[in-house]
Amino acid sequence: MAGDVGSFQIAPARLRDLRAVARIQRLAFRPGLAYGMSALLVLWSAPHSTFLVARDDSGEAVIGCVIADRHQGNARIMNIATHPEHRRRGVGRALLRAVERKNRIGDVVLMAEEWNTGAQALYESEGFTRTGFARDYYGRGRHGIWMRKQRRPNTDTGARIYV
Repeated sequence: MAGDVGSFQIAPARLRDLRAVARIQRLAFRPGLAYGMSALLVLWSAPHSTFLVARDDSGEAVIGCVIADRHQGNARIMNIATHPEHRRRGVGRALLRAVERKNRIGDVVLMAEEWNTGAQALYESEGFTRTGFARDYYGRGRHGIWMRKQRRPNTDTGARIYV
């Protein structure tokens, strides 16, 4: 993307990106929710996960990440984070769309913290709807909102291809 939102690239995470991702996790989430290096390494090496990073226009500095997997036939976004200095520039939106392109079958599901109305607004603007409520999901008194983006099957060909 270019212009006012800045420019960046979305690509698969490399092993050498994990330290920068861990730093973004610490900046983006409160203690206990941020993934540490060992969890990131497990998720990065998992065979069925999608682990993408957003890099700045130099292609080196990591400014955001998204981690997803396949769950019950859907793409499940487990974690999405943008470096605080790069928020509101389209990074999160680009990461969401990249997960959708990489996981074309099924719906896309995620959980957002109840208080995080900015993230919920982003997800809703991308076609996600609220589908449930999880009490204490993020710890005592910190509830979660289940969100889903339904993707309709392509029925023109009779194949179960989602668009």
